[in-house]
Amino acid sequence: MINQDTMYNVKNRSASTVVYRIPESNLRREFAPGEVKRIPFGELEKLTYQQGGREMLEQFLQIIDEAVTNDLNVHREIEYDMSEA
Repeated sequence: MINQDTMYNVKNRSASTVVYRIPESNLRREFAPGEVKRIPFGELEKLTYQQGGREMLEQFLQIIDEAVTNDLNVHREIEYDMSEA
């Protein structure tokens, strides 16, 4: 089991700004294109419960640690780990 407070790198792999909100935590995050932020596991888990949150993690945001995507049941296409390079 992953600790809720453990921080993970999350990257906006899209060409546009990505924003998500978690109202019950009074939280709003905004990622510029290509920006990487350190996000706690508990927040990522809460995001999967938000409408469209899991899809955002699958299509626009890239969780760098594969074990985290497995724990959150985020589907990873082959291209998921690809970078601009």
